[in-house]
Amino acid sequence: MDRVTSSDGVNYSAVLALAAISFMLLRKWIAGGVCKSCARLDGKTVVITGANTGIGKETARDMARRGARVIMACRDLTRAESAAEYIRRSTGNGNVVIRHLNLASLYSVREFAKEFVATEERLDILINNAGVMMCPKWITEDGFETQLAVNHLGHFLLTNLLLGMLKRSSPSRVVNVSSVAHVGGKIEFDDLFFDKRPYSPLASYKQSKLANVLFSKELARKMKGTGVSSYCLHPGVIRTELNRHILLWYPMMKTILSLPSMLLMKTPWQGAQTSIYCAVTEGLERKSGCYFSDCAEKHPAPEGEDDAVARRLWEESARLVGLNNLH
Repeated sequence: MDRVTSSDGVNYSAVLALAAISFMLLRKWIAGGVCKSCARLDGKTVVITGANTGIGKETARDMARRGARVIMACRDLTRAESAAEYIRRSTGNGNVVIRHLNLASLYSVREFAKEFVATEERLDILINNAGVMMCPKWITEDGFETQLAVNHLGHFLLTNLLLGMLKRSSPSRVVNVSSVAHVGGKIEFDDLFFDKRPYSPLASYKQSKLANVLFSKELARKMKGTGVSSYCLHPGVIRTELNRHILLWYPMMKTILSLPSMLLMKTPWQGAQTSIYCAVTEGLERKSGCYFSDCAEKHPAPEGEDDAVARRLWEESARLVGLNNLH
């Protein structure tokens, strides 16, 4: 490259080169860890919720590439079939199927689990990936606020209904996609659904993501000695459709999420790496109940390590979803 120097002695070529190197290093840091495991999943079955887009789709693609039978549990079957066909073509694995699952409906969760148990022989990995983020105050058919219903209660019921098969297929794993947004969250047991206080989409989201961390921790405690391991994770700040509701509440975020800032977010492939890491990394069983980010164990916020709140949340969740057997 020719050296370009300004009249005041500034070497613009060097400045541009330094800026380019700095940007590349920043992008590498933002991308985070990469799952380096080469583990094969031939003969194993993986269920992934919300697998038709974003990190769920990339996770499903990775599981298929490793030889697993992948069941994509999705609400929108048209989009799910399009994603499944892409995964079949790109991996050469035709054993990728779609099943309807609406996590906002306890009936749908029970129907999915009933069909799965009746038709599948095993379940090796359950990845609770689907979620909603900062949506308006929508109430589900069961009377629950949507973010807690989809992000926590639906997955809580689904996991419990599939625990029998997870145990029979052990060693098996449950991977719960949480978020760093659990920091500062609080489980408001006296008003879980914002019936008494003004609705806050952020407070609701933080509560639901904290619930993911506490559920994963309590599940690990309850499953000790059964061969079923439980992990939760923060995938990173990612360019996905999950951000679509933020603009309704914070219009200024449109500027923040503009092109320059979008370049500083993870891609869905990068965001899926920690989910993949928790699903396939050999020898991770001893870390059951732990929290991960960038393919490494990290400490959750103090509110995510409260055993008493985790137990109470389990009991209250079981009551709300009508789960008789608390395992």
